[in-house]
Amino acid sequence: MQPHLTHFLNAFLLSVVMIMMLERVAFRVGLVDYPTERKAHGRHVPLVGGLAIFMSFLVASFLAEEAQRAPWNFIVGAGALVMLGALDDILDIPALIKLMVQIIAASIIIIPGWHLIGSLGDLFGQGSVHLGPAALPFTLVFMVGLINAFNMLDGVDGVAGGAAACAFFWLAVMASSGDQVGITVPLLLLLSATLGFLTFNMRHPWCQRARVFMGDAGSTMLGAAIAFFTISLNSRSTGEISLPALLWLFAVPALDTLSLIVRRIWAGRSPFSADRDHLHHLFLESGATPGQASAIVVALCALHGAIGTAGAVLGVPDSLLVWGLLVPAALHTLFVLWRSAERSTAALVRMPALDTSAPSNGRRP
Repeated sequence: MQPHLTHFLNAFLLSVVMIMMLERVAFRVGLVDYPTERKAHGRHVPLVGGLAIFMSFLVASFLAEEAQRAPWNFIVGAGALVMLGALDDILDIPALIKLMVQIIAASIIIIPGWHLIGSLGDLFGQGSVHLGPAALPFTLVFMVGLINAFNMLDGVDGVAGGAAACAFFWLAVMASSGDQVGITVPLLLLLSATLGFLTFNMRHPWCQRARVFMGDAGSTMLGAAIAFFTISLNSRSTGEISLPALLWLFAVPALDTLSLIVRRIWAGRSPFSADRDHLHHLFLESGATPGQASAIVVALCALHGAIGTAGAVLGVPDSLLVWGLLVPAALHTLFVLWRSAERSTAALVRMPALDTSAPSNGRRP
């Protein structure tokens, strides 16, 4: 295990060093997040976290043994997402073009090794629900969905990185319980690189505000990585951990994204339109500070991940795990409805009172 610890430390330190180096370059190439009405950070922040995470992961992975490296198709596909995200951070690429590139990148990751979700698990206690020919399109939708879920989650310091770190940790625990070293090591390298980024992004006593952001380059790549290793652990060749157990590991960002898409479509807006209706924004409206909102969301991610991992290790029935997701879904919905009611009440209070002192016909009595 000692050589592995060295690789993990390398990934962490490389991430820290690369962030410090890339910070100086960011302003020259325009890889900077500028404050707007919707972005309240109030200053120019380098968008280099994602690049640092991916580059440090690549170097640390190359230094590990060949059997413990991520496959080339994942590296190429994730690299394409990093490039797309970096260009989007600079040029603001249209949503449709980004979606098309995400589908291509997901195909690169999935198809060469034929990494597919072939079964939804035993959802009804009557045997596994196999997808058959629908496995490929379902897996593509699954990966592209997670790519965008983590991209949309990135709205408050430390949230997206913290949620990804929780997912990597619990995925690594699941892989380790099945003695899957070839999956465990890349996951822990990604975790270490993400933790290096979080030292500059998550608020703590030595960092009152995020020094860097991960940008779309980071959030999309992390979403793809979580999807890929989830699919890998669900594969029969690695012991086939049930999909319902794995879903718990990213239930918080997935539920938040699905809820947002439904609400935006219901309101007649594009599902990709920007707003401040994410879970962390609702916590901020409830009076939490940015640091507290981030801590709450990350703690929820850690709790959900622990439930999913316990379910997988203890052999909890798939039906119980998947229907159990209705509990956090219901709680999320109730919280959203409560916040909506609070907004409506506040809007009514702010409305100017009608002046009833004068008669309606305009004449004095």
